[in-house]
Amino acid sequence: MDIDIILNEFASPQEAAALSKLAESYGMRGVWSSSYGDGWDPFMTLALAADQTNSIQLGPLAMSPYELHPLKITNALHSLNQMSDGRAMICIGGGGGVIQHMGMKRDRIIAHLRECLEIMNGVSAEKTLNYKGELYKAWNYRLAWTDQTRPQIYVASNWPQTMRLATKMADGLMTSDFCPALMAQRIKEIHAELDKLKRPLDSFKISNFWAWHIKEDADASWFEAKRELLLRGYLGEQYFAPFLDEEELKFMRDHFDDFLQAWRKGSDQIANVPDSLVTKMLENISFVGGMDAIDKAIQTLRDFEKMGLTEIALRIHDEPAAAIRLIGEHVMPALRKA
Repeated sequence: MDIDIILNEFASPQEAAALSKLAESYGMRGVWSSSYGDGWDPFMTLALAADQTNSIQLGPLAMSPYELHPLKITNALHSLNQMSDGRAMICIGGGGGVIQHMGMKRDRIIAHLRECLEIMNGVSAEKTLNYKGELYKAWNYRLAWTDQTRPQIYVASNWPQTMRLATKMADGLMTSDFCPALMAQRIKEIHAELDKLKRPLDSFKISNFWAWHIKEDADASWFEAKRELLLRGYLGEQYFAPFLDEEELKFMRDHFDDFLQAWRKGSDQIANVPDSLVTKMLENISFVGGMDAIDKAIQTLRDFEKMGLTEIALRIHDEPAAAIRLIGEHVMPALRKA
């Protein structure tokens, strides 16, 4: 199983280049730049990395046709692909937080994603594309200036409908915050869908967004993890049901605003929620703690690999270079031995 790194939305092109070079030095597969409504442009973030790295793959996560026309997404992706000598990738999704920033409402998500993928898959250097979709159009569209291997396209997919779309039209998919129990079931469903399509299993990439908080300073790790807890599955029940009982799930639902306030304040103090519940949530939906937490993280990664995950995308937060070094020096060697 390969390791990818997800940078935060505040990484500048200069910082992203330095972090990408560091990740590349440890043999990591890819670097994703986060797409947020109030962050750096995810394509621009990777521009310097494209020039200053040699082997690591680079891609925005996750772009949506709601925020940018598929033609313009495709142009930006192929521009990055040319700059990186064929190492670009992208994850296409339904919009998430960016859509909220724009005050838009999502409708017909599958239709939007399908037409976006049809345009992205249909364009080439050799043949002109004339596409008349219900939602999007692309006339006289040809990328004559491209000469690199086609970039990889992933679909951000936490639900069966997007999973089925991805198996038909993409190179892979990325779930987010799927604990091992959820991931095992979803991989079975993905493989069954690929079998229906008579598509080889090894032709399709399966990744999972997973929060990395482990630090040499355990207190700093727990502070960061508690501060970010709201974002784990946006506290959706499906993500926590495998390890919380019904009473705990109800308590989590009832105290959503307390989690929200902690996140808004950038605080590790989640009012009215017992530490025991917070600890249980974080230990099952992220990697958190000091150096003594690394062995457990490695075992979880091995479990993900055994069930069929082809790569894991580790979302790093504060002190990103230190996080990459910990992963590179402790996790990568252990996974190679396995």
